[in-house]
Amino acid sequence: MAIKINPARFSQFGPADGSIFCLITNQEMVQEFEIVKDAPYAEYRTIILKPGDDFEKMLADETVPQNSHSLVISPYRFFESPSEEALGPRRKLMGMACNSTPTDLGIIRHFLGVIERTSAQEQAEFSDRFFELAESTDHLVYVDERHGTRAVLDHLADDLVWNQQAGPLEWGEQQIVPSGEISVLPMQIVEFDESLHLPLEGSIAFRGFPILHNGTPSFLRKDQARLQGKLAGLEHEAVVAEVRKGAITSLRPHRPAGAPVADVFQAMFEIDSRYTLVWEIGHALNTSLDIVRGNHAMNEVYGGDRGCLHWGLGLTPFTQYHLDIISPDTTVYTESGEVVLGNKGGAPSVRIAPAA
Repeated sequence: MAIKINPARFSQFGPADGSIFCLITNQEMVQEFEIVKDAPYAEYRTIILKPGDDFEKMLADETVPQNSHSLVISPYRFFESPSEEALGPRRKLMGMACNSTPTDLGIIRHFLGVIERTSAQEQAEFSDRFFELAESTDHLVYVDERHGTRAVLDHLADDLVWNQQAGPLEWGEQQIVPSGEISVLPMQIVEFDESLHLPLEGSIAFRGFPILHNGTPSFLRKDQARLQGKLAGLEHEAVVAEVRKGAITSLRPHRPAGAPVADVFQAMFEIDSRYTLVWEIGHALNTSLDIVRGNHAMNEVYGGDRGCLHWGLGLTPFTQYHLDIISPDTTVYTESGEVVLGNKGGAPSVRIAPAA
């Protein structure tokens, strides 16, 4: 049965009147989709993203037209988000994160449902509250009461880069979807410099759901699956890290049963010391998402009921993998104790999608 794509249900795009809807996908996927034409678009198009295609050139020559709302679903080709200049002032673009981890039709179907249920307005309100609280305090405090950790981020420090992937799209904007993340990094999200760091001090706990994204260098899916499988023990066992100036200086299992997964981290650090940098802190706020067990990039924006934190180590394509660890036990507070993200005292049970 074809997967139905109904852009009338994508609240991020806003009004369709007079615009063109474009589904941008791979030749292998064309027959798998059916576009539902409920919205008053002037035209509906399907555009093929082929091996070797330069997406910014497709924008320049208007293969992807002006005045368009485009959804990219490209599990067979790596899709790199275009620059703001290349996108131009009269396009809106959403790209499903479905190449950095294996993504089959069932996963695409599930997360299209998440996109349909996502309220851009609710995400905008959540984001506004997040930044209001962040601006009211000199530091953000990351606490995991279950595992006894506490770290402090100097989030007002100069040169930090905050990136919001949430809320409605204006003309000339793009999002990775499902949307719902406010991230902070030491520099632009597409750049990496191991001499930089987040001003993060204290201890943090990795416990939850790991996502292992591959980079563009040659790799084997079986190696990615093997490594992610070893990290999957984090669902039940925590690893506690001491952090100084944004770098992990020591690591230990919270309980003896967590030793095997702690060993995996140590092996990654030995292979590439850049994995010791806590390069990204992601504040996820998609409350319409249930986690699908396994290695799925689109789980990243899981926000539970009141937001959920994830830690990011490494950055593709500079490191072979980028590891995100969804950490529902961690709550983000202001210095006065107001909850910025998560649940006071820790997380309730995590919502897991039923097995397909």
